[in-house]
Amino acid sequence: MRTTTLRLLASLALAGGALAPVVAPPPARAASASKTASQKTALGETSTSFFERLNPNLVRLPDPVAERIDAAMLGVGRNARAFASGVKKQAEDPWSVEDVWIIFALQWVIKNGRRAAYDALAKNKDDDDASADASSRTKRFDASVFGWLEGPLKALNTTWILLYLHDNASRMFVVEAGAAYTGGGYLGYSFDIGMYTLCLGVVSVLATQRWLPNFLRSRFGIEELSLQTVITRLAVIAVSAVSVLRAGLLFGVPASSILGVSGVGGLTFGLAARDVLSNVMGGTMLAILRPFKVGEEIFVTQGSNFRGSDDPTVSDYLVKEIGWYQTTLEAKDTKPTIVPNGYFLGANVINVTRATARVLILEFRVSYRDREAVPTICETIEAYLRNDEKCDSRKYPVRVNLAGAKADHLAIAVEFHVYKMPLDEHLRERGRLIFEMLAIVEARTTGPAYPTEISLETSLTKYAGK
Repeated sequence: MRTTTLRLLASLALAGGALAPVVAPPPARAASASKTASQKTALGETSTSFFERLNPNLVRLPDPVAERIDAAMLGVGRNARAFASGVKKQAEDPWSVEDVWIIFALQWVIKNGRRAAYDALAKNKDDDDASADASSRTKRFDASVFGWLEGPLKALNTTWILLYLHDNASRMFVVEAGAAYTGGGYLGYSFDIGMYTLCLGVVSVLATQRWLPNFLRSRFGIEELSLQTVITRLAVIAVSAVSVLRAGLLFGVPASSILGVSGVGGLTFGLAARDVLSNVMGGTMLAILRPFKVGEEIFVTQGSNFRGSDDPTVSDYLVKEIGWYQTTLEAKDTKPTIVPNGYFLGANVINVTRATARVLILEFRVSYRDREAVPTICETIEAYLRNDEKCDSRKYPVRVNLAGAKADHLAIAVEFHVYKMPLDEHLRERGRLIFEMLAIVEARTTGPAYPTEISLETSLTKYAGK
């Protein structure tokens, strides 16, 4: 008990020491605080509020340490500003006519340099990778970072070509850099920085499309391709909008003009391209709601330009790709079917893959002479289905009953569910169950109930007038 009391007192003492700078100002600032208080008192003001004496610094460093930290932070800031200034100076450096070799060198890197670097690194790998055929190496090259670099390098090459033409044309025709009016005065702008900003935006979009889905899967555990797609699309739209807005400001276009043109242009585009926007929104809704995903099978009713799943050559469609504008489906005959995403906004789509069981509805014929055996047949078939390991009789009902009395036979209806399994295995199990139930019926009847037909030797119209 005594030890617990001492620990409690020590904890209170530490807490009071930590909060002491909050309640009372540091000694170094006590004089200034007293001076300020005396001045306010002379002016007829009082300063006794707790919040006015509150000091947010729980821990105060010694003055020499604080000065060194401040100096280091100022040094980092100066270095960052110097680096940014150097980059800006190099970016705004005008192109000369003889600098055209840089563009041709970058073009060679795009065409041949990337593959040469990849092949040089591939030689350091295992023998299996080095001895692969040309097509396999080409596929691996296209999937590697070197293959992805084609897009960013082409964006940089296009930027350099435009800057080269701009700088040399300005020098030839003596075109001076202008200035943009911002409402509060004139602000100089840079065509070069604006072009590099657009180039950086294109590279950022390409990098987002390439790496963000993998990052979402590895970092946040998002395995759904549709959810990865919608997040990636939103990120691409955000990066594109920021890049265009920033580049427009650097080109000297006021932000109000950019937003105004964007609003009017967006309204005009929305009215002129309703179908396009409907399909894009349909793709976004598919990615968010996820009624189906890539690799699943769906039952689709017939559309105006494509076959429905009720066509025997189609069966259930296999979802191959869900894009921005359209979805690619593969039919049973392996013919790809392209469906606009707007179709799914109002269509009834059945997701076959997500079914947990398959229902089987059958009917057996029993002749009237074997009607006494019908109750026994129903009980035996029901017991057999409930005990079969492939039948899901716990979650779904098993119904075996006399469905009706036809002109030439009695009908026994059978309804039950089997567990979801691959189609080939399902067809084999279905055949086995049907054969077993036929054996039960045949063992308790005198023979099959064949359809009965009546043939008249004399036409009834002969006796119609008698």
